[in-house]
Amino acid sequence: MHDFGITGMAHPLYESYRCVSCGACVKKCKGLSTGALTSENYKVVRDHSKCIGCGECVLNCPTSAWTRDENKYYRFSILGRTGKKNPRLAEDWILWADEESLLKIIVNTYSFVGEHINKSLAKEHIGYIVDRTGFMMFKNWALKDVDLNPLAVIRENVYWNGIIYSGAENDLGK
Repeated sequence: MHDFGITGMAHPLYESYRCVSCGACVKKCKGLSTGALTSENYKVVRDHSKCIGCGECVLNCPTSAWTRDENKYYRFSILGRTGKKNPRLAEDWILWADEESLLKIIVNTYSFVGEHINKSLAKEHIGYIVDRTGFMMFKNWALKDVDLNPLAVIRENVYWNGIIYSGAENDLGK
């Protein structure tokens, strides 16, 4: 729910010559995760757009055909907020991000806050600053001098779809 959510992702690497087509990875991915793995002609196929980096394929392969990439990758969720007025969950912004990029984005974000915070308020949450200035302005500022790795997937825009609480008229009974 907070300003930044960072979740580790296991980037699976597949060595087909080790695979014995047992289907353990496909079964676990389908049953416990997103179904990013399928079997076609006794070969495992991974749909990168569905993979969430959970590592179930790596954990369940009996022949070590699936291994974890030695590089570290992360899911980066942004600008959720708690509070009494208009709380919202963070939304995924970048998948398969590297640590160096995330650190630059966070430093850039606090620079953005320093420039755009409404100093007449006792405090202003980052999410409100972005809502006021616009996501595209925030995005351009946050990504300044950031060189994302080729594996990274970035959402061009983020829309927060949570409930908006604006007063008592939103009671569930009405």
